[in-house]
Amino acid sequence: MNAHQGTNTHDETSVNHDTSTHKFTDMDAATLRSSINNFEGVCTLATVNPDGSPNAAIFVPTMPDDSHIIVMLAQNHTRTNIERTGNAYMVYDVAHPTAEEKADRHAGARARLSLVRPEGKTAEEYQAVAEKFPRMNPAVIILRIEQLLPIG
Repeated sequence: MNAHQGTNTHDETSVNHDTSTHKFTDMDAATLRSSINNFEGVCTLATVNPDGSPNAAIFVPTMPDDSHIIVMLAQNHTRTNIERTGNAYMVYDVAHPTAEEKADRHAGARARLSLVRPEGKTAEEYQAVAEKFPRMNPAVIILRIEQLLPIG
């Protein structure tokens, strides 16, 4: 798989809705993990409010492995929406505003995420990821990367 193909990590039967132009630098999972864990970019999580309106918030995530995103959220709209729907979307962007070429001014990824709950059918997955993250606390939410797409 090259860097310009969408990565669907868990559901091979889902439709790939990649409408990317591939005009910007795409990050694969390993590059995304390194960048996030080195605080190089900005991360926005998007969810849907109960009335159908969008909710977007900027967060500082971490990646304990190439398949999961961890965020720490207080009891707020974003957390409530993730727990209610089990889904979120992430945009991660590293800006290079002084790059000569327009295509080099942004690097990053978009991700379709699903909630990994500490109970039920994802309990074992939750525990395995939690063991990799030494700062586990009640604010932690673990999200599985279902699909990784380019930002542009």
